[in-house]
Amino acid sequence: MAFFPTTGSIGGTLGLLASCVVSWYLISTFIAWRRLRHIPGPFLASFSYLWFVPQCLQKTYYETNIALHEKYGPLVRVGPNEIVTDDPDVVRMANGAKGVYTKAGWYDGSRLNPYHPTMFNTKDVEGHDKIKAKLSPAYSGRATPGIEDNVEEQIKNLVDLIRSKYVAPPRSGEFRTLDLSRVSGYFTLDVISRVALGKEFGCLQTDSDPHSFYNTMKNHLPMMALTSEIPWIRNIVYSSTGLKLFGPRETDTVGLGKVMGITNKIVRQYYAPNAQDTKDMIGTFVRNGLTQQHCEVETLFMFIAGSDTTSSAIRATMLYILSAPLIYHRLRREISEAVRDGRASSPIKQSEAKALPYLQAVIYEGLRIRSVSLGFNPKVVPPEGDTIHGKFIPGGTSVGMNLASLMRSKSLFGADAGMFRPERFLEIGGAARSEMQRNVELNFGYGRWMCAGKPLAFMELNKVFFELFRAFDFQIVNPRNPMDSSSAVLFMDKDFYVRVTEASD
Repeated sequence: MAFFPTTGSIGGTLGLLASCVVSWYLISTFIAWRRLRHIPGPFLASFSYLWFVPQCLQKTYYETNIALHEKYGPLVRVGPNEIVTDDPDVVRMANGAKGVYTKAGWYDGSRLNPYHPTMFNTKDVEGHDKIKAKLSPAYSGRATPGIEDNVEEQIKNLVDLIRSKYVAPPRSGEFRTLDLSRVSGYFTLDVISRVALGKEFGCLQTDSDPHSFYNTMKNHLPMMALTSEIPWIRNIVYSSTGLKLFGPRETDTVGLGKVMGITNKIVRQYYAPNAQDTKDMIGTFVRNGLTQQHCEVETLFMFIAGSDTTSSAIRATMLYILSAPLIYHRLRREISEAVRDGRASSPIKQSEAKALPYLQAVIYEGLRIRSVSLGFNPKVVPPEGDTIHGKFIPGGTSVGMNLASLMRSKSLFGADAGMFRPERFLEIGGAARSEMQRNVELNFGYGRWMCAGKPLAFMELNKVFFELFRAFDFQIVNPRNPMDSSSAVLFMDKDFYVRVTEASD
């Protein structure tokens, strides 16, 4: 009897193994195709996630996402086990506080720490709710009364930077240009660092990104999109082992790792034996019982989730305002009248800004015309399955929300939904306007999974547009190509050059 395999037996074994692998792949592919075969979508999506690869590499997420529902309808299959919708009622049903849907594996793609998840990527419902209870009071401002003052400090720094460096003296003959895509990011990064850490990074004071945060994000986003969307890659890269090997480290000299080192160092001071109780965000986290390790990961995630999304909204809204003279002058007129009538402090207060109807319409229209995030944020159908738009969706299927398409929906926002027109929020009133605003606010999620930073984002938007147009006039330098924009999970904008002069009444 031969105890060791011969050459012939090895070949036969390998052939059998190969046949088994191919058979397993074909059978599993057929099963995956069959369970959602009644949902239309790109052909490749019925058995593979590889159709995502071109849009990730070409950075055309936004255009692709908008086109999906124009071609396939309200439910679109985007993977073997994933569908997306642009129906706000379905989005609310899947994300409701009392709903039975849970977070999908997609959320693991935002993990940065191999040991501790953030609230955003905690999939266990009970665990998520416990963390949110500890974080929400800080984000909402209930336990952090100084947040508005913190934002106003950075508004002042933004105005000072523009005035001192980018406004040419009258009759000097100088031609100066400001890259709004750059300084809008500096503003939101300084807001987050001031609010979270008690001291801003100093981007606006130095007119720079001292920790190369945005350069890292620009390089990281396409790969993050790719690894998040393809399950088997995600399961490797964002596993505990993958993050230990390839994740950011606080010893890094640039990018997320460097920011991690800064935030972790500051967080540790709050947990030191002689630490004093403070009324800022981290102090509130400590009082509410958040552990040091969890506080470290939440603080770092704040920068990723809270800086680039808000700056994206600022850039897009400014671009559309400056491209539409009637809107520009109507907004300037409302701001000038509020200042003249004594209805606006300096800087304007949140409560005062909310009382300006056209400013509110501009903010909501800016959030609508270009969604702040392009991730589908999918939730998992419960085991018994569900019926959506008359079609049975098997249990275990991921259902995502396509915000890019939802925000351009003609059935929700009118036949001119592709046009930037703030007046749509003023032409209707009562319940109809509230419903339209609620649909726009889906940018921040809904129900149990709603973004905790939503109040801070609205505060920044309310103040920054008012103060920029109170102080300055803006003119686009290159109308043919005003801003270079591409998209992955988030937008990557650059070269938004404007000429700035002192405001003329």
